[in-house]
Formats: sequence, structure tokens, C-alpha cells
Amino acid sequence: MLVLTTYVCCRWWPRGRAPGILLVLFLGLAWLPVTFALFFAQSVAYLLTGVYMLGRAPAHALFIGFFGSVLVAMVTRVTQGHSGRALVMPKVAWYAFVAIQLVAVMRIGAEFARVPMQWQAIAAVGWLVALLPWVARIGRIYLSPRMDGKPG
Repeated sequence: MLVLTTYVCCRWWPRGRAPGILLVLFLGLAWLPVTFALFFAQSVAYLLTGVYMLGRAPAHALFIGFFGSVLVAMVTRVTQGHSGRALVMPKVAWYAFVAIQLVAVMRIGAEFARVPMQWQAIAAVGWLVALLPWVARIGRIYLSPRMDGKPG
């Protein structure tokens, strides 16, 4: 999976300048090779030592890094398009996307910290701080008529 996801990321990566709303999808996709590299390292370490040295770091890369990033990217894109808005990344979506990247790195790093639960709790609060403004904006959009006046 590591080889395949790395190949796909390299093959599909936009050449030249890409709009932000597209770029975030590829940045989110880039978490997959990271995830599988961590799972690979975890498996090799376990094979050699019998210890899961990376803890839940691979799972955090997948669930927060990949899924969190792609969630923000795809929901933003679909919401913009289906509400009659321009297909651009609004500032609040950029904020949510960047904050999710920081939360993912924090959760992965928490596995190596002296007090991992403290860092996981900070990351959990970070998850909420990252997504609340974005969810509020999307909620307002869903409860409003389309910008272009079309039905739907």
C-alpha cells in the first residue's frame, strides 16, 4: 500500500499551479503514504522487537491526517458547488485545513511524548477549535437559499 499510494500521489499530483480547492485534496491524499510508511515501520519494529514502538501514530495519521483533511476538502468543495458559490477555498476552510494538519502532527507526536494523554487532550481541543468555525459556516450555508437563486 505504501508503494501504491506513493505512486498515485506522484502520478496524480497537479503539475503547475492548482486552485486551492483542488490542492487541499492532494495534500490530504499525501497523508496516505505517510500512514502506510508508519504502519510499515511499526510492523518491522514489531517483527524485530515484539513491541509496537509507534503506538497509535499510524492510526492518527490515517484518521486525523487523511480523513480529517479530506473531510474538510471534500465537504468544502461540495458545499461551495451545490450552494451556487464559487469553487474556491474560503478563509475559514483554509483555517480548518491547516489546523487539522497541526492536530494530526500533534496526535502523532503525542505517542512519543512523556505525557501522551496531555498532548492527546490538547489535540482533541485543537480538533474542536479547528472545525467549529468551519462547521458554523457550512451550517449557515445549508440553512440559506442558493446564492445563484436556483432551486436546491
